[in-house]
Amino acid sequence: MKNLLTAAIVTLGLVFAASVSNASGDHDHGAPTFQPPKGGFLKSSHNNHFELVNKDKTVFLYAYTQDGKPLPTTDFKLTTDLEIPRKKATPFVWTDKGTHWESAIDDQGSHRVTLKIKILKGKEKDSVKFTLENK
Repeated sequence: MKNLLTAAIVTLGLVFAASVSNASGDHDHGAPTFQPPKGGFLKSSHNNHFELVNKDKTVFLYAYTQDGKPLPTTDFKLTTDLEIPRKKATPFVWTDKGTHWESAIDDQGSHRVTLKIKILKGKEKDSVKFTLENK
């Protein structure tokens, strides 16, 4: 009886581990192998990583290589939509600072906003999505 119980627990553990390993995030192209240098949130595209920092109603976006080296923002063209629940998506405009992009963000009193960012670097097209929640 003890062996049967142990076998059942091991089997359930394997089933759970298999289901978790097959889960995937929204448009994630592989986890970064480094911690966010600025303390923000990292998202991966096919060839780069992007870090979003939300500080005092201003958002900052940084671009990195696969191994975490900063990239100049002048190599990229961004098109971004700001989505707020129960409202129409609106264009979101960044200011290119050369080392990062930044912009004021108005959550319009919402508990959550999503930035959908389309990225163009040369002929490479990609996208990342950041969801920010107010506490």
